[in-house]
Amino acid sequence: MVLIVGWGGGVTQDLGEVAPAVCPRCHNEVFLHQITSNKQFSVYFVPIVPYASNAYLACPICRTGLQLKPAQIPSADHMRGMTGRFRHGAVAETAYRAAVVRFWASLGVAPSGEQVLHPSPSIPAPVAVAAPPSLADQLASIAKLHADGLLTDEEFAAAKRRVLDG
Repeated sequence: MVLIVGWGGGVTQDLGEVAPAVCPRCHNEVFLHQITSNKQFSVYFVPIVPYASNAYLACPICRTGLQLKPAQIPSADHMRGMTGRFRHGAVAETAYRAAVVRFWASLGVAPSGEQVLHPSPSIPAPVAVAAPPSLADQLASIAKLHADGLLTDEEFAAAKRRVLDG
């Protein structure tokens, strides 16, 4: 009787996009994917008992991976769900930006304090909203556009009415 057993390389599964980042290796702005690898003891090529599991965040372009610690996996799962909801329009952009910043703040720093990953510039951190310009500033801006010939007399009058009525 021949018994074929093995400790295979494992089954790799791409769970989807987690968060935007700049890849530390290829420097592309990408959404890193959550990848899991489950290793199992097999008999006659039939998986019997799992013996190891790893989770990574991987660049879809160069495949550079950042291994997740078991305690970080729930955070990655939550962020993956948030990204999916954002992609389908169920999460506002400002809320998503804030979640991305919090996620990378919790994961993206090496033990030495060196920043390994950071949010993609295309989805920047939320910024404070500036106060709206004063009435005088708005009128001066419209007057400058009119003086430069970019607004006709009728457009200038309509814009001035909107500012004064608004």
